[in-house]
Amino acid sequence: MEKLKMEKLKMYVGLGSLTRSQNSGQGFCFCASRANITQSWTDKNPGRRFYSSPHGCDYFSWFDEEECTKWQRRVLIEARDEINRKSAVIEQLTKNISEMKRNFENKETVDDENEDEIVRKFVEFYV
Repeated sequence: MEKLKMEKLKMYVGLGSLTRSQNSGQGFCFCASRANITQSWTDKNPGRRFYSSPHGCDYFSWFDEEECTKWQRRVLIEARDEINRKSAVIEQLTKNISEMKRNFENKETVDDENEDEIVRKFVEFYV
């Protein structure tokens, strides 16, 4: 009997939009758990949201009914790539700052020659 209920649930959930409309915007996966809403950042579907199972039961259904237009897709991909580039720069700057702090803590005085080298490296990397 339990197996039959599960099969009916799988068929019901597999209907996608019917499932959402009868659940006030909530999706349920094959294991009868409330599905997570996740955002896609693939080149084909950037920014598009979908339901997925929190337990890995291979449930998938689009939350956003429509795909974005070509110009929206292009702009979202460009924004995603720019965010990734800036995140990488921030990560590198954070590492450099940590290294500079460690170097500063280990050195009590800075002579003029060493100071010039530090400034040169800073300008070379950041400017």
